[in-house]
Amino acid sequence: KNPVTDGEVSTIEIERKEGESLGISVVGGCDTPLVCTVIQEVFPGGAVSHDERLIAGDQILEVNGEDLTQATHHQAVATLAQFFPVCRLTVYRERAEDSRPIEKEETLKITLCKHKGKQMGIKLVGKRNGPGVYILTLIPGSLAACDGRLKMDDRVLEINGQDVSYGTQEQAASLIISSPDRVQFVIARRSRPQTPDIIRSAAENSKYAAFSDDLEKPISPLCLVCKEKIVTITKDLPETLGVSIAGGLASHRGDTPVYITNINPDGCVGRTNVLKKGDILLSINTTSLLNLTHLESVKQIRTNSEVKVLTLRVIDSRETSQGDHNFTPSWIYWLQMPQICRLVKTITLLRSPSGSLGFSIVGGADCSHGNLPIFVKSVVPDTPAAKDGRLRCGDILLTVNEHSLRAITHTAAVEILKHVDGAVTLTVVSWPGTAV
Repeated sequence: KNPVTDGEVSTIEIERKEGESLGISVVGGCDTPLVCTVIQEVFPGGAVSHDERLIAGDQILEVNGEDLTQATHHQAVATLAQFFPVCRLTVYRERAEDSRPIEKEETLKITLCKHKGKQMGIKLVGKRNGPGVYILTLIPGSLAACDGRLKMDDRVLEINGQDVSYGTQEQAASLIISSPDRVQFVIARRSRPQTPDIIRSAAENSKYAAFSDDLEKPISPLCLVCKEKIVTITKDLPETLGVSIAGGLASHRGDTPVYITNINPDGCVGRTNVLKKGDILLSINTTSLLNLTHLESVKQIRTNSEVKVLTLRVIDSRETSQGDHNFTPSWIYWLQMPQICRLVKTITLLRSPSGSLGFSIVGGADCSHGNLPIFVKSVVPDTPAAKDGRLRCGDILLTVNEHSLRAITHTAAVEILKHVDGAVTLTVVSWPGTAV
Protein backbone atom coordinates (compact mmCIF):
# COMPACT_ATOMS: atom_id res chain seq x y z
CA LYS A 1 0.00 0.00 0.00
CA ASN A 2 1.46 3.34 -1.01
CA PRO A 3 1.20 5.93 1.79
CA VAL A 4 -0.54 9.34 1.76
CA THR A 5 2.29 11.90 1.77
CA ASP A 6 2.00 15.31 3.42
CA GLY A 7 2.01 18.24 0.99
CA GLU A 8 1.52 16.08 -2.11
CA VAL A 9 -1.29 14.63 -4.18
CA SER A 10 -1.59 10.88 -3.46
CA THR A 11 -3.76 8.22 -5.13
CA ILE A 12 -4.79 5.20 -3.09
CA GLU A 13 -7.10 2.22 -3.57
CA ILE A 14 -9.44 1.08 -0.80
CA GLU A 15 -11.21 -2.29 -0.95
CA ARG A 16 -14.90 -2.38 0.04
CA LYS A 17 -17.13 -5.31 0.88
CA GLU A 18 -20.63 -5.47 -0.61
CA GLY A 19 -22.90 -3.10 1.35
CA GLU A 20 -19.98 -1.63 3.35
CA SER A 21 -19.92 2.17 3.61
CA LEU A 22 -16.72 4.19 3.27
CA GLY A 23 -17.26 5.14 6.91
CA ILE A 24 -16.37 8.83 6.72
CA SER A 25 -18.17 12.15 7.05
CA VAL A 26 -17.38 14.99 4.65
CA VAL A 27 -17.80 18.79 4.58
CA GLY A 28 -17.27 21.41 1.87
CA GLY A 29 -17.98 21.42 -1.86
CA CYS A 30 -17.62 24.06 -4.59
CA ASP A 31 -20.90 25.72 -3.50
CA THR A 32 -19.46 26.44 -0.02
CA PRO A 33 -16.57 28.64 1.18
CA LEU A 34 -14.43 25.51 1.70
CA VAL A 35 -14.50 25.00 -2.13
CA CYS A 36 -13.01 21.48 -1.85
CA THR A 37 -14.46 18.30 -0.28
CA VAL A 38 -12.77 17.50 3.05
CA ILE A 39 -12.97 14.49 5.40
CA GLN A 40 -14.29 15.66 8.78
CA GLU A 41 -14.32 12.31 10.56
CA VAL A 42 -13.29 8.67 10.01
CA PHE A 43 -15.73 6.26 11.72
CA PRO A 44 -14.50 3.01 13.29
CA GLY A 45 -15.51 -0.12 11.39
CA GLY A 46 -15.83 1.39 7.87
CA ALA A 47 -13.73 0.67 4.78
CA VAL A 48 -11.55 3.78 5.29
CA SER A 49 -10.89 2.92 8.95
CA HIS A 50 -9.89 -0.66 8.02
CA ASP A 51 -7.51 0.70 5.35
CA GLU A 52 -5.87 3.05 7.96
CA ARG A 53 -4.36 5.57 5.52
CA LEU A 54 -6.84 8.48 5.40
CA ILE A 55 -7.37 10.91 8.28
CA ALA A 56 -9.63 13.86 9.12
CA GLY A 57 -8.55 16.94 7.11
CA ASP A 58 -7.62 15.04 3.93
CA GLN A 59 -9.06 16.72 0.83
CA ILE A 60 -10.70 14.39 -1.72
CA LEU A 61 -9.86 15.53 -5.26
CA GLU A 62 -11.07 12.56 -7.28
CA VAL A 63 -13.14 9.36 -6.83
CA ASN A 64 -12.76 6.54 -9.39
CA GLY A 65 -11.70 9.07 -12.05
CA GLU A 66 -14.50 11.58 -11.26
CA ASP A 67 -13.20 15.08 -10.48
CA LEU A 68 -14.62 16.39 -7.17
CA THR A 69 -12.85 19.77 -7.30
CA GLN A 70 -15.87 21.27 -9.08
CA ALA A 71 -18.58 19.22 -7.35
CA THR A 72 -21.19 20.79 -5.05
CA HIS A 73 -21.52 19.25 -1.59
CA HIS A 74 -24.44 17.01 -2.60
CA GLN A 75 -22.78 15.99 -5.90
CA ALA A 76 -19.60 14.97 -4.02
CA VAL A 77 -21.63 12.97 -1.49
CA ALA A 78 -23.57 11.17 -4.27
CA THR A 79 -20.27 10.27 -6.03
CA LEU A 80 -18.67 8.98 -2.81
CA ALA A 81 -21.78 6.94 -1.93
CA GLN A 82 -21.63 4.91 -5.17
CA PHE A 83 -20.45 1.36 -4.51
CA PHE A 84 -17.25 0.08 -6.13
CA PRO A 85 -15.43 -3.05 -4.85
CA VAL A 86 -12.24 -1.00 -5.14
CA CYS A 87 -12.54 2.73 -4.43
CA ARG A 88 -9.75 4.74 -6.07
CA LEU A 89 -9.26 8.07 -4.27
CA THR A 90 -6.96 10.95 -5.17
CA VAL A 91 -6.36 13.02 -2.03
CA TYR A 92 -4.29 15.93 -0.75
CA ARG A 93 -2.99 16.25 2.82
CA GLU A 94 -1.66 19.59 4.01
CA ARG A 95 1.76 19.86 5.55
CA ALA A 96 2.54 21.68 8.80
CA GLU A 97 4.08 25.12 8.19
CA ASP A 98 7.34 24.37 9.99
CA SER A 99 8.02 21.26 7.85
CA ARG A 100 7.32 22.85 4.46
CA PRO A 101 10.29 23.03 2.06
CA ILE A 102 11.75 26.49 1.49
CA GLU A 103 11.03 27.62 -2.05
CA LYS A 104 12.58 30.44 -4.00
CA GLU A 105 10.09 33.21 -4.71
CA GLU A 106 10.59 36.29 -6.86
CA THR A 107 8.48 39.46 -6.78
CA LEU A 108 7.70 41.15 -10.10
CA LYS A 109 6.01 44.44 -11.04
CA ILE A 110 3.98 44.25 -14.26
CA THR A 111 1.86 47.05 -15.76
CA LEU A 112 -0.77 46.33 -18.42
CA CYS A 113 -2.50 49.05 -20.43
CA LYS A 114 -6.19 48.72 -21.24
CA HIS A 115 -7.48 48.94 -24.83
CA LYS A 116 -11.10 49.68 -25.64
CA GLY A 117 -12.99 46.62 -26.88
CA LYS A 118 -10.33 44.16 -25.72
CA GLN A 119 -10.70 42.21 -22.48
CA MET A 120 -7.95 41.99 -19.90
CA GLY A 121 -8.59 38.22 -19.79
CA ILE A 122 -7.23 37.21 -16.39
CA LYS A 123 -9.03 34.42 -14.58
CA LEU A 124 -8.47 34.47 -10.82
CA VAL A 125 -8.87 31.76 -8.20
CA GLY A 126 -8.31 31.09 -4.50
CA LYS A 127 -6.14 28.19 -3.33
CA ARG A 128 -7.06 25.19 -1.26
CA ASN A 129 -4.67 25.67 1.63
CA GLY A 130 -4.59 29.32 2.53
CA PRO A 131 -5.40 32.90 1.66
CA GLY A 132 -4.58 34.89 -1.45
CA VAL A 133 -5.55 35.37 -5.06
CA TYR A 134 -3.79 33.48 -7.86
CA ILE A 135 -3.87 33.52 -11.66
CA LEU A 136 -5.67 30.38 -12.81
CA THR A 137 -5.44 31.02 -16.53
CA LEU A 138 -5.20 33.74 -19.18
CA ILE A 139 -7.85 33.85 -21.90
CA PRO A 140 -6.26 33.23 -25.34
CA GLY A 141 -6.07 36.42 -27.43
CA SER A 142 -6.70 38.71 -24.43
CA LEU A 143 -4.45 41.63 -23.41
CA ALA A 144 -2.78 39.66 -20.60
CA ALA A 145 -2.19 36.59 -22.80
CA CYS A 146 -0.70 38.66 -25.65
CA ASP A 147 1.55 40.54 -23.21
CA GLY A 148 2.90 37.21 -21.93
CA ARG A 149 4.48 38.37 -18.66
CA LEU A 150 1.79 37.11 -16.25
CA LYS A 151 1.83 33.34 -15.70
CA MET A 152 -0.52 30.71 -14.32
CA ASP A 153 -0.05 30.22 -10.53
CA ASP A 154 1.33 33.75 -10.00
CA ARG A 155 0.12 35.11 -6.65
CA VAL A 156 -1.27 38.65 -6.91
CA LEU A 157 0.08 40.76 -4.02
CA GLU A 158 -0.98 44.27 -5.11
CA ILE A 159 -3.23 45.88 -7.73
CA ASN A 160 -2.70 49.60 -8.34
CA GLY A 161 -0.98 49.95 -4.97
CA GLN A 162 -3.76 48.16 -3.05
CA ASP A 163 -2.72 45.15 -0.98
CA VAL A 164 -4.67 42.02 -2.02
CA SER A 165 -2.29 39.44 -0.50
CA TYR A 166 -5.11 38.31 1.83
CA GLY A 167 -7.90 39.52 -0.46
CA THR A 168 -10.63 37.72 -2.38
CA GLN A 169 -11.09 37.00 -6.08
CA GLU A 170 -13.96 39.51 -6.21
CA GLN A 171 -11.92 42.28 -4.56
CA ALA A 172 -9.05 41.76 -7.03
CA ALA A 173 -11.43 41.56 -10.01
CA SER A 174 -13.23 44.78 -9.05
CA LEU A 175 -9.88 46.63 -8.72
CA ILE A 176 -8.94 45.49 -12.24
CA ILE A 177 -12.32 46.53 -13.67
CA SER A 178 -12.44 49.93 -11.94
CA SER A 179 -8.95 50.88 -13.12
CA PRO A 180 -9.44 53.42 -15.98
CA ASP A 181 -6.50 52.91 -18.37
CA ARG A 182 -3.72 50.85 -16.81
CA VAL A 183 -3.41 48.12 -14.18
CA GLN A 184 -0.25 47.81 -12.11
CA PHE A 185 0.31 44.33 -10.64
CA VAL A 186 2.80 43.21 -8.02
CA ILE A 187 3.01 39.42 -8.19
CA ALA A 188 4.98 36.67 -6.42
CA ARG A 189 6.20 33.76 -8.52
CA ARG A 190 7.46 30.50 -7.03
CA SER A 191 10.33 28.63 -8.58
CA ARG A 192 8.25 25.43 -8.39
CA PRO A 193 4.48 25.32 -9.03
CA GLN A 194 2.34 23.64 -6.35
CA THR A 195 -0.05 21.61 -8.45
CA PRO A 196 -2.52 20.40 -5.80
CA ASP A 197 -3.30 23.94 -4.66
CA ILE A 198 -4.50 25.40 -7.90
CA ILE A 199 -8.02 24.32 -8.75
CA ARG A 200 -7.52 21.89 -11.59
CA SER A 201 -8.87 20.77 -14.97
CA ALA A 202 -12.60 21.54 -14.96
CA ALA A 203 -12.00 24.84 -13.14
CA GLU A 204 -11.34 26.46 -16.52
CA ASN A 205 -15.07 26.29 -17.28
CA SER A 206 -16.34 26.68 -13.73
CA LYS A 207 -18.87 29.35 -12.91
CA TYR A 208 -17.33 29.46 -9.41
CA ALA A 209 -13.97 30.88 -10.54
CA ALA A 210 -14.00 34.68 -10.77
CA PHE A 211 -13.18 36.36 -14.07
CA SER A 212 -11.63 39.78 -13.86
CA ASP A 213 -14.34 40.78 -16.38
CA ASP A 214 -17.25 38.89 -14.79
CA LEU A 215 -18.41 39.30 -11.21
CA GLU A 216 -21.44 36.97 -11.19
CA LYS A 217 -21.67 35.08 -7.91
CA PRO A 218 -23.25 31.64 -7.53
CA ILE A 219 -25.99 31.31 -4.91
CA SER A 220 -24.71 29.15 -2.11
CA PRO A 221 -27.12 26.93 -0.15
CA LEU A 222 -25.47 28.43 2.94
CA CYS A 223 -27.22 31.75 2.26
CA LEU A 224 -30.62 30.14 2.95
CA VAL A 225 -31.92 29.93 6.53
CA CYS A 226 -34.80 27.68 7.67
CA LYS A 227 -37.84 29.35 9.26
CA GLU A 228 -39.62 28.64 12.53
CA LYS A 229 -43.32 27.69 12.69
CA ILE A 230 -45.94 26.81 15.32
CA VAL A 231 -47.99 23.62 14.75
CA THR A 232 -51.13 22.63 16.71
CA ILE A 233 -52.24 18.99 16.69
CA THR A 234 -55.49 17.58 18.14
CA LYS A 235 -55.33 13.92 19.12
CA ASP A 236 -56.91 11.19 21.23
CA LEU A 237 -55.65 11.17 24.82
CA PRO A 238 -53.82 7.80 24.83
CA GLU A 239 -52.17 8.47 21.41
CA THR A 240 -48.44 9.12 21.07
CA LEU A 241 -47.01 11.57 18.50
CA GLY A 242 -46.12 8.70 16.17
CA VAL A 243 -42.68 10.05 15.22
CA SER A 244 -39.11 8.76 15.56
CA ILE A 245 -36.47 11.30 16.58
CA ALA A 246 -32.67 11.50 16.63
CA GLY A 247 -30.11 14.02 17.89
CA GLY A 248 -29.73 15.78 21.22
CA LEU A 249 -26.71 16.69 23.34
CA ALA A 250 -23.91 14.08 23.20
CA SER A 251 -25.72 12.04 20.51
CA HIS A 252 -23.58 9.69 18.40
CA ARG A 253 -22.89 12.47 15.86
CA GLY A 254 -22.19 15.19 18.44
CA ASP A 255 -24.28 17.98 19.95
CA THR A 256 -27.32 18.72 17.77
CA PRO A 257 -30.96 19.72 18.25
CA VAL A 258 -33.61 16.96 18.10
CA TYR A 259 -35.01 16.22 14.62
CA ILE A 260 -37.67 13.92 13.15
CA THR A 261 -36.23 10.87 11.37
CA ASN A 262 -39.50 9.08 10.59
CA ILE A 263 -43.29 9.54 10.82
CA ASN A 264 -45.91 6.83 11.26
CA PRO A 265 -48.52 7.68 8.56
CA ASP A 266 -51.33 6.39 10.85
CA GLY A 267 -50.20 8.37 13.92
CA CYS A 268 -51.55 11.81 14.90
CA VAL A 269 -48.64 13.69 13.22
CA GLY A 270 -48.86 11.49 10.10
CA ARG A 271 -52.63 12.05 9.71
CA THR A 272 -52.43 15.83 10.04
CA ASN A 273 -49.56 16.08 7.51
CA VAL A 274 -48.23 19.28 9.15
CA LEU A 275 -44.72 17.96 9.85
CA LYS A 276 -42.17 16.15 7.70
CA LYS A 277 -39.04 14.09 8.21
CA GLY A 278 -36.14 16.49 8.83
CA ASP A 279 -38.13 19.07 10.84
CA ILE A 280 -36.46 20.13 14.09
CA LEU A 281 -38.45 20.07 17.34
CA LEU A 282 -37.74 23.15 19.47
CA SER A 283 -40.48 22.78 22.09
CA ILE A 284 -43.64 20.86 22.96
CA ASN A 285 -46.41 22.64 24.94
CA THR A 286 -43.92 25.38 26.04
CA THR A 287 -41.36 22.79 27.27
CA SER A 288 -38.09 23.49 25.45
CA LEU A 289 -36.28 20.55 23.84
CA LEU A 290 -33.08 22.52 23.22
CA ASN A 291 -29.91 21.58 25.13
CA LEU A 292 -31.35 18.22 26.21
CA THR A 293 -29.85 14.77 25.64
CA HIS A 294 -31.71 12.35 23.37
CA LEU A 295 -33.19 10.43 26.35
CA GLU A 296 -34.26 13.67 28.09
CA SER A 297 -35.99 14.81 24.88
CA VAL A 298 -37.87 11.49 24.49
CA LYS A 299 -39.00 11.73 28.14
CA GLN A 300 -40.28 15.33 27.69
CA ILE A 301 -42.14 14.45 24.46
CA ARG A 302 -43.84 11.47 26.16
CA THR A 303 -44.78 13.48 29.27
CA ASN A 304 -46.14 16.40 27.25
CA SER A 305 -48.09 14.21 24.81
CA GLU A 306 -50.64 13.17 27.45
CA VAL A 307 -53.09 15.94 26.45
CA LYS A 308 -55.68 16.38 23.67
CA VAL A 309 -54.15 19.47 22.04
CA LEU A 310 -50.41 19.70 21.38
CA THR A 311 -48.53 22.86 20.42
CA LEU A 312 -45.17 22.25 18.76
CA ARG A 313 -42.56 24.86 17.93
CA VAL A 314 -40.54 23.53 14.98
CA ILE A 315 -37.94 24.53 12.40
CA ASP A 316 -39.30 23.87 8.92
CA SER A 317 -36.28 22.19 7.31
CA ARG A 318 -35.40 22.50 3.62
CA GLU A 319 -34.17 18.91 3.52
CA THR A 320 -36.28 15.78 3.86
CA SER A 321 -36.42 12.22 2.48
CA GLN A 322 -39.12 10.18 0.75
CA GLY A 323 -39.88 6.52 1.35
CA ASP A 324 -39.83 4.42 4.52
CA HIS A 325 -36.16 4.83 5.45
CA ASN A 326 -35.01 7.14 8.23
CA PHE A 327 -33.99 10.71 7.40
CA THR A 328 -30.25 11.41 7.73
CA PRO A 329 -29.21 15.10 7.76
CA SER A 330 -26.38 16.45 5.60
CA TRP A 331 -23.78 19.04 6.66
CA ILE A 332 -25.63 21.65 4.51
CA TYR A 333 -28.85 20.88 6.45
CA TRP A 334 -27.20 21.93 9.72
CA LEU A 335 -25.65 25.08 8.23
CA GLN A 336 -29.12 26.32 7.21
CA MET A 337 -30.42 26.18 10.80
CA PRO A 338 -31.17 29.52 12.52
CA GLN A 339 -29.03 30.79 15.40
CA ILE A 340 -31.38 29.39 18.08
CA CYS A 341 -30.27 25.85 17.09
CA ARG A 342 -26.54 26.52 17.49
CA LEU A 343 -24.68 24.78 20.32
CA VAL A 344 -21.46 26.68 21.03
CA LYS A 345 -18.31 25.00 22.38
CA THR A 346 -15.13 26.61 23.73
CA ILE A 347 -11.66 25.35 22.77
CA THR A 348 -8.33 26.68 24.10
CA LEU A 349 -5.16 26.00 22.07
CA LEU A 350 -1.51 26.84 22.77
CA ARG A 351 0.56 28.18 19.89
CA SER A 352 3.40 25.92 18.72
CA PRO A 353 7.00 27.29 18.84
CA SER A 354 6.71 28.06 15.08
CA GLY A 355 3.66 30.21 15.87
CA SER A 356 1.12 28.11 13.95
CA LEU A 357 -2.15 27.01 15.54
CA GLY A 358 -2.49 24.43 12.78
CA PHE A 359 -5.69 25.34 10.95
CA SER A 360 -6.65 27.48 7.95
CA ILE A 361 -9.82 29.54 7.53
CA VAL A 362 -12.16 30.58 4.70
CA GLY A 363 -15.37 32.61 4.41
CA GLY A 364 -16.12 36.07 5.78
CA ALA A 365 -18.17 39.14 4.94
CA ASP A 366 -16.34 39.44 1.58
CA CYS A 367 -16.75 35.75 0.67
CA SER A 368 -17.50 34.98 -3.00
CA HIS A 369 -20.76 33.29 -1.90
CA GLY A 370 -22.00 36.33 0.05
CA ASN A 371 -21.63 37.50 3.65
CA LEU A 372 -20.85 34.19 5.38
CA PRO A 373 -19.26 33.12 8.68
CA ILE A 374 -15.59 32.21 9.08
CA PHE A 375 -15.12 28.45 8.56
CA VAL A 376 -12.25 26.13 9.49
CA LYS A 377 -11.08 24.79 6.13
CA SER A 378 -8.34 22.41 7.20
CA VAL A 379 -6.68 21.12 10.36
CA VAL A 380 -3.05 20.20 9.67
CA PRO A 381 -1.65 16.95 11.18
CA ASP A 382 0.85 17.24 14.10
CA THR A 383 -0.12 20.80 15.07
CA PRO A 384 -1.74 22.18 18.28
CA ALA A 385 -5.24 22.07 16.73
CA ALA A 386 -4.82 18.49 15.44
CA LYS A 387 -3.33 17.20 18.72
CA ASP A 388 -6.14 18.80 20.75
CA GLY A 389 -8.66 17.02 18.47
CA ARG A 390 -11.76 19.13 19.17
CA LEU A 391 -11.56 21.57 16.23
CA ARG A 392 -12.88 19.98 13.03
CA CYS A 393 -12.93 20.87 9.35
CA GLY A 394 -16.17 22.71 8.57
CA ASP A 395 -16.49 24.26 12.06
CA ILE A 396 -17.75 27.87 12.25
CA LEU A 397 -15.49 30.24 14.23
CA LEU A 398 -17.45 32.76 16.31
CA THR A 399 -14.75 34.41 18.47
CA VAL A 400 -10.97 34.39 19.00
CA ASN A 401 -10.14 35.50 22.56
CA GLU A 402 -12.10 38.74 22.99
CA HIS A 403 -12.46 39.34 19.22
CA SER A 404 -15.82 38.62 17.56
CA LEU A 405 -15.59 37.19 14.01
CA ARG A 406 -19.21 38.01 13.20
CA ALA A 407 -19.64 40.00 9.93
CA ILE A 408 -15.85 40.31 9.54
CA THR A 409 -13.81 40.11 6.31
CA HIS A 410 -11.51 37.15 5.68
CA THR A 411 -8.44 39.44 5.79
CA ALA A 412 -9.43 40.89 9.18
CA ALA A 413 -9.99 37.38 10.61
CA VAL A 414 -6.54 36.25 9.37
CA GLU A 415 -4.94 39.31 11.01
CA ILE A 416 -6.62 38.56 14.36
CA LEU A 417 -5.43 34.94 14.29
CA LYS A 418 -1.89 36.01 13.32
CA HIS A 419 -1.57 38.40 16.27
CA VAL A 420 -3.05 36.46 19.20
CA ASP A 421 -0.36 35.01 21.49
CA GLY A 422 -0.03 32.21 24.02
CA ALA A 423 -3.28 30.51 24.98
CA VAL A 424 -5.85 31.14 22.23
CA THR A 425 -9.51 30.60 23.20
CA LEU A 426 -11.92 29.90 20.34
CA THR A 427 -15.71 29.61 20.44
CA VAL A 428 -17.03 27.44 17.64
CA VAL A 429 -20.18 25.83 16.26
CA SER A 430 -19.37 22.28 15.17
CA TRP A 431 -21.96 20.61 12.93
CA PRO A 432 -21.58 16.96 11.89
CA GLY A 433 -20.47 16.34 8.30
CA THR A 434 -22.42 14.21 5.82
CA ALA A 435 -21.86 10.48 6.37
CA VAL A 436 -20.96 8.29 3.35
